[in-house]
Amino acid sequence: MASLDKEGLYYVKEDPQLGKIRGLDPWAVENGIHLIRMEQDAAEGIMMIRKSNQQQYGTVHGGVLVAFADTIAGHSLAPHGRMCVTQGSTVNFLRPAAGAYLFCRATPLQVGSRICVVSVEQRNDRDELITTALFTFAVVKRMDPILLPPKHPGLSF
Repeated sequence: MASLDKEGLYYVKEDPQLGKIRGLDPWAVENGIHLIRMEQDAAEGIMMIRKSNQQQYGTVHGGVLVAFADTIAGHSLAPHGRMCVTQGSTVNFLRPAAGAYLFCRATPLQVGSRICVVSVEQRNDRDELITTALFTFAVVKRMDPILLPPKHPGLSF
């Protein structure tokens, strides 16, 4: 896995909370999805655009965009003490995803005891809106809330 340090961007350094999160979602780490903030109001992540996540036209594959959005959306519920699985999603692809990296912000709209709803936006490195999405999650387990404050105040979304 390429580190964002090596690619010119800030990478979240190891800390106890991040270790907990990585234990919950090793798939995201292996696929280059990095959580950069996870608080009550939203979760944010970054993903480098690499050859391995592009389709034949040189832009990020739609399935990769959905997986990135789904991952950050799921993490947005951890500060609320919810471990969830995706029940459904609607994704709107607004423009091809190209550039060096993508940002993703997931905002919980409804956090219930059994069902949660999260709104997601993905932007490229030029701050252009790439996708919007709405995810519905089924709560499978209550857990202690996990927060990850912003690790790089200079990164804004």
